[in-house]
Amino acid sequence: MMQEVVAALICREMDGKRQFLIAQRPENKARGLLWEFVGGKVEVGESREAALERECREELGVSISVGALYWEGRHSYPDLEVHLSLFRAAVKTGTIQKLEHNDLQWITPDEIGQFEFCPADVEILKQICKQGVEDGLTELQRELFAMQDLRYRNFTGALIPTVSPDRVIGVRTPKLRTLAKNIQNRASTASFLAELPHRYYEENNLHAFLISAGKDYRQTIGELDRFLPFVDNWATCDSMSPKVFRKNHAALRGDVARWIKSDHPFAVRFGIKTLMTEFLDNDFCISDAYTVAQIDSDEYYVKMMQAWYFATALAKHYEKILPFLREGKLSPWVYRMTVRKACESYRITEAQKAELRALVPQKTE
Repeated sequence: MMQEVVAALICREMDGKRQFLIAQRPENKARGLLWEFVGGKVEVGESREAALERECREELGVSISVGALYWEGRHSYPDLEVHLSLFRAAVKTGTIQKLEHNDLQWITPDEIGQFEFCPADVEILKQICKQGVEDGLTELQRELFAMQDLRYRNFTGALIPTVSPDRVIGVRTPKLRTLAKNIQNRASTASFLAELPHRYYEENNLHAFLISAGKDYRQTIGELDRFLPFVDNWATCDSMSPKVFRKNHAALRGDVARWIKSDHPFAVRFGIKTLMTEFLDNDFCISDAYTVAQIDSDEYYVKMMQAWYFATALAKHYEKILPFLREGKLSPWVYRMTVRKACESYRITEAQKAELRALVPQKTE
């Protein structure tokens, strides 16, 4: 039976050299006194990242952030077959202690030959000798990893299926918003905004918050036009709500029209969202509803935003929007989802909900 095992590649800078942490197994255990990376077995129902966090807490007495996968592979011992995953990791809180191992050492790649390692680590060590242990992270990425919450990472990953799990760090939104405020005036922030695409989901959200804080309308539009083609999930898309939009509705309509015609689905979604958040109150125009209804897309996240737009529009302009449902102006999928969302809304009266449920939309040619 294959045993899932995880290990941590924890590094530090010392005297201008990049070192990584290794641990010597207790003498009374299998492969006693051989050297290895800190880690252990993944328990039933546990993610690899959560297992590594637990093992480092138990073996070193520290809380870690788990980064990218550095190496994975299989090895067969006489008594055990393992699938080993080595993740980059960094200490968030606590001081490293020798709680379970016989010894701990910080070494450079050049010093690997001075230690006898477990056979399962041989291929990892070859890669370290060839590639080194530089993490390739920017200063900002290290700040994000220092705020990592693995439970939140697992929760978030399940909500954004269009983003690979290894691109999610796991930083809660309030902390991201605070970081965005803190770095607005940093000299390096302009370079961050210019460097697209970003590596991590949280970097995209941070980018979105920075754009939303812009005070110059034309500059904000320029940043949006550069960024929207790289948006790859609904959460990042929906987190952008530039305050500067509110005083520039006349110009904004033209920009919304461009986004809605885009080939990028999340640019289209953002255009519909902007019509919903900016133009359903005093500046409402029925032509906007026709524009949204006429969008023909197979993209799930575009269709979902169309339904969200019409459900919200029903809450604010029920009599004007009802004909779009009654007269079959919406695609069947958007129609069904609009009714569902409207019936879940506290802003729709019970009488209106009953009317919506009883609707039989007319067929259109």
